[in-house]
Amino acid sequence: MTLIIPGYDIDGEIGEGAMASVYLATQRSLERKVALKVMAAALAADPSFCERFLREGKTLARLSHPHTVTIHDIGNVGELYYMAMEYLPNGTLKERIAAGLTPEQGLVYIRQIASALGYAHAQGLVHRDVKPANILFRADGTAVLSDFGIAKSLDDRTQFTQAGFAVGTPSYMSPEQARGQEIDGRADLYALGVVLYEILVGKLPYNGTDALSTALAHLTEPLPELPLHHGRYQEVLKKLLAKDPAQRFPDAAALLLALDRLPLEAPKEALEATLIRPAVMPAGQDLAGLTPVSIEIPNAAPQPQPQPQPQPQPQPQSQAVRQPVVSPTQHRAESAQRRGPVLALAAVAVAVALAIGGASYWWLSDDAPAPPPAAVVPATPAAVKPLAADSDGGQRPLLMAGKKTLFQRVLSKPGAKLSSEAGGAPGKALPAFSVLYVYQRKDVDGSPWLRIGAATDGRSDGWLPAAQVSDWKQSLVLKFTERSGRAPVMFLRQPGEVEKLLADPAAAKNLLLKAQKNPEDNQQVLALEPTASAVPQNQFYLLPIFDAKESFDENGQPVQLLNVASIDPGTAAAKPATPLINANADAFRTAVVLVVDTTVSMQPYIDQVRDVVHELQTRIAERGELDSVSFGMVGFRSSVKKTPGLEYVAKTLITLDQGRDPQRFLDMARQVKASTVSSHSFNEDAFAGVMQAVEGMDWSGYGGRLILLVTDAGALRKNDPFAATQMNEAEVRQAALGKQIKIYALHLRTDAGKKTHGGAESQYRTLTADANPRIGDLYTAVPGGDVRKLGERVDEIGTVFANLVHQVRSNTPQPVPLLSSAPSLADKSAAVGYAMHMDFLGHKGASQAPQLVNAWTADRDLTNPALPAFQVCVMLTKLQLNDLQQSLKLIVDAARKTQTSPRDFFQEIASASAYMSRDPQALRKGGNLADGGILGEYLEGLPYRSKSLNMTQDLWLSLSVAEQEDFIDELDSKIRLYETFHNDVANWVRFGDAEPGDALYRVPLSTLP
Repeated sequence: MTLIIPGYDIDGEIGEGAMASVYLATQRSLERKVALKVMAAALAADPSFCERFLREGKTLARLSHPHTVTIHDIGNVGELYYMAMEYLPNGTLKERIAAGLTPEQGLVYIRQIASALGYAHAQGLVHRDVKPANILFRADGTAVLSDFGIAKSLDDRTQFTQAGFAVGTPSYMSPEQARGQEIDGRADLYALGVVLYEILVGKLPYNGTDALSTALAHLTEPLPELPLHHGRYQEVLKKLLAKDPAQRFPDAAALLLALDRLPLEAPKEALEATLIRPAVMPAGQDLAGLTPVSIEIPNAAPQPQPQPQPQPQPQPQSQAVRQPVVSPTQHRAESAQRRGPVLALAAVAVAVALAIGGASYWWLSDDAPAPPPAAVVPATPAAVKPLAADSDGGQRPLLMAGKKTLFQRVLSKPGAKLSSEAGGAPGKALPAFSVLYVYQRKDVDGSPWLRIGAATDGRSDGWLPAAQVSDWKQSLVLKFTERSGRAPVMFLRQPGEVEKLLADPAAAKNLLLKAQKNPEDNQQVLALEPTASAVPQNQFYLLPIFDAKESFDENGQPVQLLNVASIDPGTAAAKPATPLINANADAFRTAVVLVVDTTVSMQPYIDQVRDVVHELQTRIAERGELDSVSFGMVGFRSSVKKTPGLEYVAKTLITLDQGRDPQRFLDMARQVKASTVSSHSFNEDAFAGVMQAVEGMDWSGYGGRLILLVTDAGALRKNDPFAATQMNEAEVRQAALGKQIKIYALHLRTDAGKKTHGGAESQYRTLTADANPRIGDLYTAVPGGDVRKLGERVDEIGTVFANLVHQVRSNTPQPVPLLSSAPSLADKSAAVGYAMHMDFLGHKGASQAPQLVNAWTADRDLTNPALPAFQVCVMLTKLQLNDLQQSLKLIVDAARKTQTSPRDFFQEIASASAYMSRDPQALRKGGNLADGGILGEYLEGLPYRSKSLNMTQDLWLSLSVAEQEDFIDELDSKIRLYETFHNDVANWVRFGDAEPGDALYRVPLSTLP
């Protein structure tokens, strides 16, 4: 199609988007070059797009600032809507960052864009898409802020949503924008902070595997620490990238002032000197011998202890469009007020259904009024209205306080026995941890009793004393994270005490040391996680969440304060016996399985791995420790259906039993040959190789469990019809973690695979991700596919674990890992090995979770809040997991057959996830919660949410067809993962005479839809 716009000679296209294209043109009347932005003709039929396009141009025309793009003309010729802007010939900031940029030059650009933002904010505009690609340069090198395509007017709440060409970008989004809350100019300053970080470090501060996980990372992950030589910028970045807008610079002028006051750069000799920093983790020897305190299981559902009534606090005023400069004192006061409960998370309610015409965009609110601000709640929890002593629901379970549809539920404790009447003699024993509905509450001689039933159909099973049950408001439970560097969890009496320690990690360490010296003193610390060993990852215990509130650590990062109980079931008679340790119970043994790409061109790497392992085994043999380390090997290729000549997709080449003998390993490894036939694509089925190792190897008897993946290609994902596992990287990782296996990825970045490097790296970083943010992941790039460097990396990993085995056998003390902000591969491996050994000691010493009645803790390490203390799970029975799997299959099948609209599909997924988090039993007969108008009730008060529940509906609708298809593929991958959960016999537990379908499993919340 030839474009004809009167007054312009079009030279050629210089940019293209889904909603508009940009052309280099000459404006004949003034004989000047311009960038001509032309809206796609297909959108001209929608009057709203035409109006928005013209309004954007008019808005930009009223901006007159040296560092904003200039608009020369705007109009339309029939269905062609165009905008003539100044032509900026010197590229983008994105290109300059990629080419290398000094901090000093980058700071010049930051100042220029900050001044432009300050001007735009004063005109009542928020840009909402500040990123390097939208910062262009004039011929004289001046930086210019362009593309106000999704800018928002604070005056009349109008939005300019020409989003196909300039969509808000998750990598630069502020937390409040991601939550769908009202925003102001501080959201742009947050994005500018991301740009500054990218200039300094050369990469983004937060990364995810897709748009959604990236946006969620901005909500939850702490700010990475800058390298030492950029330390002078740390405080500015901390304020720019604070999660809470009140803790950021109030406006661009305050940012510019802070940049003027930056400390001088340290001299080179100072940077090269040894820098001593405060330890962020307790020293291992300081904490040795700390013992847990045992407390009785609760006699009743926990009730908040009475607290002094706080003085009334004034409600914060709604912020004006143009904000005055706020003093630091005011900032601290506002920040304290905003540390409200987790109910503020209701702002991300999935049921927001806005009318979005033609197209939708990343978290763009329409002209609907903004949600009201969350109420200010004092740090001391308000007293909860107690449940009525005598209440009878008849044939219907009692409702939870303040709810219209959610029923009261309880969890039976081990040893609970039914009675035929309240106060009657005990009769039939119930399986431990049965989830029961409460139909009636009654006091008998001052003791509370409950009439309970297994279902909501009106049939009750009998009566239980309240002392034999625990409150069960939701299905969320906690598991301790691995001990790869964090301190033991402390359980305290009051949330205020936890909050004080969050603000002062040094005080938290002192309290921990005090508890070690005086274990009988439980005035503050009610109980401790075992210190000398870890609670084994596959041991079943319950840490239910009774209440939660959101707070912040000393760096302004969000933390959940949790009111919990801890119940250890004791003996689980019906649990299958799958011991971690073999007959030699005192031996800590390590298994290393090499999962090697055996396709064309991989023979040099196969030979190198073989030789390195043989050298390692020789050194281990010299120490007399061959019985403690075993090596196995799995080979993988790609689809034999597509390419029969490949012979196999994945195959066990050397078992761990065979790999104990060095000579046998060497002889068998010499028989491993690379294929002579090429695969159908450069990417291979690496996930099939990993799953062959996870499910095909006998890991029993090994405390240390490692997979070393060696490949020069990316992995076939769920959306490839020839992928054998039909799983994505996150699900494969979870399947390995279910067996306490850690995966390393050694990525050979050869020239032949250059086009796949970025995608493969993203896959393997997710595959090897660790819960400890200091470890990050276990991905290692081998530049150029250097054979020798691959050998060095394999030797480095193997040596760390061989030395660990040696230290354990020689009773050498293991110090707690103290990882730097940029740990080496050896440092990461040492932390991983430490966690595995702690888990082994937990098995050996039968370590149990501390038993406690009612306590408060945080979901982060109080001595170092950057480290997570818990993994959030959903407790499901085998039947409930099957219901979830079948429901997802139906939903996904309907979506693929286009039998459901995108809106209905999203609501179905959100409903399924909400049922699982709140009441899994209701899924089978439950309907669409959004249609019923009650999804918000299910979400309100949930301290943690799955991926879909952290989305808004308009966010889902804003995704492109490809992005929505990726999400559906991810759900398909989860369905396959649930099959691995179902088959994971060792981690299902039954109590007493429970039916097989009532066996329990703690499903990680991250694996829910």
